[in-house]
Amino acid sequence: MREFLLTSNRRHQTGRPAGSKKYFWATAGVFSLCTFLICPLLVGCRSQGANVGPSIEFTRVPRAGEGGPDKLDRIEGRVNGALPGQQIVIFARSGQWWVQPLADHPFTAIQPDSTWKSSTHFGTEYAALLVDSGYHAPPTLISLPREGSGVMAVAVTKGRPVFWQTWWFMLSSAAVFAMIVFTIFRVRLREENRQMTLRVEERIAERTRIAQELHDTLLQDFLGVSLQLHLANDQLADNSPAKPTLARVLHLMDRVIEEGRNAVHGLRSSNWGAQALEQAFSRIPEELAPEHGTRFRVMIEGLARPLKPLIGDDIYLIGREAIANAYRHSGASEIEVELRYSPDTMQLIVRDNGSGIAVDAMSSQRGEASGLFGMRERSNRIGGLLRVLSRPATGTEIELSIPGHVAYLDRNSNRPLKWFPRNSNLEAREADSSVESERTL
Repeated sequence: MREFLLTSNRRHQTGRPAGSKKYFWATAGVFSLCTFLICPLLVGCRSQGANVGPSIEFTRVPRAGEGGPDKLDRIEGRVNGALPGQQIVIFARSGQWWVQPLADHPFTAIQPDSTWKSSTHFGTEYAALLVDSGYHAPPTLISLPREGSGVMAVAVTKGRPVFWQTWWFMLSSAAVFAMIVFTIFRVRLREENRQMTLRVEERIAERTRIAQELHDTLLQDFLGVSLQLHLANDQLADNSPAKPTLARVLHLMDRVIEEGRNAVHGLRSSNWGAQALEQAFSRIPEELAPEHGTRFRVMIEGLARPLKPLIGDDIYLIGREAIANAYRHSGASEIEVELRYSPDTMQLIVRDNGSGIAVDAMSSQRGEASGLFGMRERSNRIGGLLRVLSRPATGTEIELSIPGHVAYLDRNSNRPLKWFPRNSNLEAREADSSVESERTL
């Protein structure tokens, strides 16, 4: 029996898994290694937390201001890690640091809940010192002391800004100022539009009076002369050498009479469409010099836009005068008219490669320069800028620039003026498009 038990015990011990003992010792080794590594870290963190000194925070700060004997406010805060017997000393800065609230009462007690509060005179900055019971608080300081020598902690904060120094007040003031400027701008713009409308109405009234006089006098005389010329043309033989010239004069006179009628009835003033100005300039060579060998062309840059009636008349008359001067005085072989349409500006440029304008003639009011003087008057009347660039033997360039809001016919002219301009896809296309067409006659 004894031998059987011994044999059984050996078999039982031998029947254990061979790796269980190795697994146990491996687990124990890992645990010991983790304990060896983590414990120093825990001890270090604990010791580090134990070495953290006391700190002061402010919970209520008076507003910023220069100190004075009658200006007092409350200042409050909290202390973390204060020891029994320690107190708070308050300083307010007004040029230099002054102890608060009074020089003979410099200490503020710390309450059992670690809070403190005191009265203080106004200052630009405020400081709180956590000091030991035996600390001597000077009445004034040039600079705050550092920690040590009875000072356990120092905290400094700026005074609370007054309402006109806050960001929301500055932002509101800027918004109000911008609104005032914008309102003034809109009022001035409305006034300028009103003044321009009055001037336009005055010009329309004057044009109506002149049109009536032209209809009753000059136009009737032209009709009488035209009838006489037609009678003379009918009496000429078909093979007469003067008949073609007289026929051309009659054709030109018929066109002048027709344009006179249109001018009298105000038709041309109300029909300066997108292509009307180009067509009007293209007809000028036929009227001034039908047999002249000068190369003439009209170019358009940008998207052509309708013009205001009276503005279109003046642009046409200025351009016609410049073209007439180029034909009559410059001896040019090429004359170009360029119309530039942009959202902000409308430009008319007339250039030639002729003999140019003499310097002394530029300031004169006779001959060719009299036309320049009249063009400048028209340009100033419509708020445009006229530039004349000319050199002897290099040609002349006359450039007229008019603001877009003055020249262009407003699509919403019947609508009331809105606070914000309309932003449409069509206006964007007008700003980006650049279409150039060229006509050679």
